Amino acid sequence: MGLLSGFGGPFVVVLASYFLFSFVQTRRAIQRQKKQHACQEPPNYPHRDPIFGSDLFRDNAENSKKFRLLDTWTNRYKKYGETFTAIFQGTQAICTVDPKNLQAITTINFKDYGVQPMRRAATLPFLGEGVFTMDGAFWEHSRALIRPTFSKTNIANLPAFEINLQKFWDLLPKDGSTVDLKPLLCKLFIDTSTQFLFGESMNILDVKEPQRSQEFLDAFHYAQQGTGKRLQLGKLAFLYYDKKYYESIKVAHAFADYYVDKAIEYRKSHLGEKDAEADSLPGDDAPERNIVLLHEMAMETDNPKDLRNQIMHGRSTVFLAGHESSAITIGNAIFQLSRHPGKWEKLRAEVRSLGSAPLTLDRLKSLKYISNVIKETVRLYPVASMSTRMAYQDTILPTGGGPTKTSPVFVRKGTIVMSSVFALHRIGECWKPDPEAFRPERWEGDFQPGPNYMPFGWGVRTCPARSLAEMEIAYTLARMAEKYERIECRDEVVEWVEELRVSTSSRNGTKVGLIA
Repeated sequence: MGLLSGFGGPFVVVLASYFLFSFVQTRRAIQRQKKQHACQEPPNYPHRDPIFGSDLFRDNAENSKKFRLLDTWTNRYKKYGETFTAIFQGTQAICTVDPKNLQAITTINFKDYGVQPMRRAATLPFLGEGVFTMDGAFWEHSRALIRPTFSKTNIANLPAFEINLQKFWDLLPKDGSTVDLKPLLCKLFIDTSTQFLFGESMNILDVKEPQRSQEFLDAFHYAQQGTGKRLQLGKLAFLYYDKKYYESIKVAHAFADYYVDKAIEYRKSHLGEKDAEADSLPGDDAPERNIVLLHEMAMETDNPKDLRNQIMHGRSTVFLAGHESSAITIGNAIFQLSRHPGKWEKLRAEVRSLGSAPLTLDRLKSLKYISNVIKETVRLYPVASMSTRMAYQDTILPTGGGPTKTSPVFVRKGTIVMSSVFALHRIGECWKPDPEAFRPERWEGDFQPGPNYMPFGWGVRTCPARSLAEMEIAYTLARMAEKYERIECRDEVVEWVEELRVSTSSRNGTKVGLIA
């Protein structure tokens, strides 16, 4: 205190002058950029609390409890415009589903934005650091670990997938009685994903479920649910505490570490094969080798923590992207097909036109209607339904400002940019006149929605497992079409109801009767 009193009033004046000068200079720089790019302000969300945005936070929480958060955001975009500003937990936010803006965020000005400030703290206990939570060099490193595997031509192992599918059939009723496909599809793709990820299946489809596998699965899903809640809390994620959440994380990590240790041993015994494989030229008579993702990653790094983080990560690794995305999408497709028997018959007719020969990748690719069913399903029910990023520097969105809502919008450094893929897939002109309808036929001909359609992301963060997931989904639907003449809807609730975790699924599952 004595030191400061020696400066007295002059010190305070100098300090205040410095901050005032910095404020004025920053404001002038912003005004110059706005003028240079002809930027105008977008509409504002009508906050009752314009300082912290607590009213928006409460409204989101209430609608989340009612399982209507996705519809709520869609209605906001319809009411206030495809781009508007809001206050999110005391921070300025721009909410947009304008395709031009999303293209700028994900592709053109990709480096101006990042996900790390929005995701890292919320997901760190469970997922660690990886492609889902990090930006820059760390993200590029994580991406490089997994991307080469998904570019391999023999990544799709249909015979191995068929083995798991046979176990799946055994769990389904033979008398047409009601069954909820959601948990069974989850088990199917857990076994498929762990076979590809670890080199050995968890065999959870077996009638006698291995206790260790079930313990991991329960822990994984509980930790995933808790992580979803932390993500919704944003910067308030530290307020979320649940003892069972952290206990579940320990179980999930211990399970993953077991396979990481095995992968590192694999690396030690096969390291020389990587160079030999790179030097060899593929040919028609080259023997196919089963791809194991963790083994492939272990050939790139022997860091156990690095490998475990990639296993746990959601959007770009197989466990979440595989067992969640594929299972959820098939469940949602059957949800709609059971309500539209004519479309199921159309799908069956296409599959029957192939004859009795076994399904191959080339034959799967020829099934255009199944492809359209998948596209329409992930349009209506994207597994990754929300997206949030932060501006790392001052930048520009191409549209959304001014009275006409078409002028460029200035985005100040630190601004949160939020979007809803669920709303994007309903609001665009290209989806009219029936954006809420399940109509696979809209994809026929030369229909190209471009950036109005982003179920797997867009730009450099596009999910690398997309092709693998689409193959598994198409194969499962085609095999079901071969096996079942009718699929009857047995749901007590007619409407699709959201369940938001890290991914988005049908809260009420998919209850059907399968008629052979």
